[in-house]
Amino acid sequence: MRELEVLHAVITTRKTTAAAQRLGVSQPAVSRAIGALEARLGRDLFIRDGGRLVPTADAFALDAEAAPIFSALERLADWPNVRTAGTVLRVLAPPTIAHTFLAPLVVRFMKVEPDVRIQMEIGRSPDAVNAVADGTADLGVVDVPASHFGVRAEPFRQSIAHVMMPADHALSAKDTVTPADIGETPLIQVTRRFSARARVERAFSDYGIEPRTVLEAGTVQFLTEMVRGGLGVAIVNPFPIAYVTGAQIAFRPFTPQIDYESSFLFPAVGGNLPVARRFVDFVRTEQSALVPAA
Repeated sequence: MRELEVLHAVITTRKTTAAAQRLGVSQPAVSRAIGALEARLGRDLFIRDGGRLVPTADAFALDAEAAPIFSALERLADWPNVRTAGTVLRVLAPPTIAHTFLAPLVVRFMKVEPDVRIQMEIGRSPDAVNAVADGTADLGVVDVPASHFGVRAEPFRQSIAHVMMPADHALSAKDTVTPADIGETPLIQVTRRFSARARVERAFSDYGIEPRTVLEAGTVQFLTEMVRGGLGVAIVNPFPIAYVTGAQIAFRPFTPQIDYESSFLFPAVGGNLPVARRFVDFVRTEQSALVPAA
């Protein structure tokens, strides 16, 4: 058990000195414990990269197997207070998901569980991935693939790209919209740091068309207001912005198809916070009550 405890501390801190400080032991004791565990298993658990220790896949797998044991011990140690103490849930999500999807669900959840306190951080999807991986967030909600050893993704929503336009726009008469249909129509796009931007531009390139991009922005909310103001059309993930756009905005599927997947992110190692699991289950159940505005 002690060796597994040391393993988790080194995975978390990536340094034997920091792990030793966390556990209240000497640095040599940490190194000996890792060495003994590797000898017992007959496998390397860490690779040295400069002054840091990079966990191997075996290290992550072993730590994940041990996580339920430590979670159970923590619950037992604090068992008298588990039912009465307030719980803090740290969530990180990008602006569109946080403001247009999670906000009303958080209100309902906190009415059901009034003892829970939620810390909602707003950031980019990569920020959510990193925060969950390094333990500064208990739960992430993202709309991009999360390829990180430190997180476990649970997909909950699939969607495809739509062209967002004023409801009275000529393109709204079409069932689907192609790059050829858009042609010289002013296009409002997310900035190039978003992976979806490259997929949109690839679609135009395949049609031999150079999009007439007139504005770039870092949030879909801003794109929406530009479309509402008549500046042009935008190709976006309709989830979840379609919940709040109203009747003035129309959405039509974009061809060729661009797929999106929204996921909850949990830490890949260590025990998951029970309230995070309850919140996710609540969102999955309640999201059907939210009706897109367009």
